Amino acid sequence: MLRTIVAVSTLATIGALAVTGCLSDSAATPDAGATDGGPTPQQDSSIPPQVDGSDPPADPTKNDTIADSKQNITYRDDLAAHPGCTTADIATRTSIDAKPAGYTAAVLPDFPCSAKEYPVPAGEDTTKPIIVLVHGNSSTPLDWEANPEDPATGTPNGPKIAETLVADGYHVYAADFRYDKVNDPTEQGTGNAAKNFDHGWASPILERLIKSLATKYPTRKINLAGFSLGTTIIRDALRRMHHRGEKPFEKVHSLLLISGANHGVSSFTALCNDPANPANKTMRGLVACQLGNRDNYSPTPFLTPLNGATPAIETPCADGYNAYGQANACGGNRVLYTTVVFKDQPDGTLLDEFVSERSAKLQGADNKTVTTVDTSTFFLNGLFKNHYGAIRSAEAVAIAKASLER
Repeated sequence: MLRTIVAVSTLATIGALAVTGCLSDSAATPDAGATDGGPTPQQDSSIPPQVDGSDPPADPTKNDTIADSKQNITYRDDLAAHPGCTTADIATRTSIDAKPAGYTAAVLPDFPCSAKEYPVPAGEDTTKPIIVLVHGNSSTPLDWEANPEDPATGTPNGPKIAETLVADGYHVYAADFRYDKVNDPTEQGTGNAAKNFDHGWASPILERLIKSLATKYPTRKINLAGFSLGTTIIRDALRRMHHRGEKPFEKVHSLLLISGANHGVSSFTALCNDPANPANKTMRGLVACQLGNRDNYSPTPFLTPLNGATPAIETPCADGYNAYGQANACGGNRVLYTTVVFKDQPDGTLLDEFVSERSAKLQGADNKTVTTVDTSTFFLNGLFKNHYGAIRSAEAVAIAKASLER
C-alpha cells in the first residue's frame, strides 16, 4: 500500500502505491470530476480490441512488449532468480513497523515463493471458492488480519477480513511479495528505504500463485481481494495470464479491489513526473510512473491495456463474454467486480492519503465507499487511517464479506 516511513512514503503506488520522499500535497486537493459510480453496462461484441495508440501491440493485453524506457517496468518472470520468491526467514520476519509477521509458508504445487495459508475450519465447505488476499506495498499479509491489541483501547480490535472469511468456512490464502527481500541496485541513501516494489516484482509471483491454486483445486473457483497496490497487481497478473492463453477469467468468480490506483496515485509528481526519466529511479519512482498522476490523470503505458478506451475494458468478463475488447473470451463465466475506497468530501477534498473515488473506481464494477477510519492504529500508529479505513474498519469488513461471499 502507499505509505510513508520515516519521511519515506511507502505507497508510491497503491496498496501498491509507491512511496514518496514526502507525501504530495495532492492528497488533500480536489479531484475534479470525482464521482461514485455503480455498475456500467458492458460492451457488446462489436467493440474492437483495445490497443495502445502510441506503440500498439498486436494483442491489447500485451503491454510487456512496450520498451522499458516508456513503461518503466521489467517483469521478473524467472522466479528461480527472483529475490522475493523465497521462503527464507519467513517464520521470524517482521513488518515494516516491527510487528511479528512470521508464519509457516504454504506448500503448493510448483510454487516456490512465500504465501500464507490460514487454518482450514473443520467445517470447510468445499463448494465455496478459494480466497486469495493480496497485500499492499511494503507490507505483508497482516494487512488482512486483526492486531492482537488496539493501542487506543488496550483491547483486541476485532476480526478483520481474513478472520471473518475463515470463520465462515472459506479456505483462505494470502500472497506475500517479500518486500524485505527487495533487490533494488539503484537505491542510494533513503531512495527506497521503505523497500517499495513494483508490478514487475509482484505480478509474476501472484500469477504463479493463482496457477498453483488452480492446479490444487481444479473444481473450485477463486475469489481475489487486493488492497492498495494489490489491486493493480491483481489486474496486471490476470491480464498477463490472459495474454498467455491461460484463461484465468474462467476460474475467477469475484474480485474485490480496495483503495486501488486504477487511475493514478498522489505520489506520481514527486517520484516520477516524467515517465521516461523518473525523478526517483528506484522502485519507489518506477511504481508511481506505472500508476500515473491521480490529480491530472493521463493513461500510462502500464494502465492503458488495463483500462482501455471503453468502459468494459476495465472489468474483463463482467458480462461473461468480453475481455479487453475481445469477444468469446470468458468461457461464459461472469466475473463480479467490487471496488471500495474512502469517500471524498462533498466539497471535493480528498481524504484518502493516496487515491480518490475517481482514481479507484472501475466502470462495470459495483463501486462502493466507506466513511469510517481505521481505529486499530494498524500501520505506523494509524498514519494512514483513511486509506486503511477501506479495508480495516468494521464498515469495510462488512462490505468485503458481502462481496467475497456472494
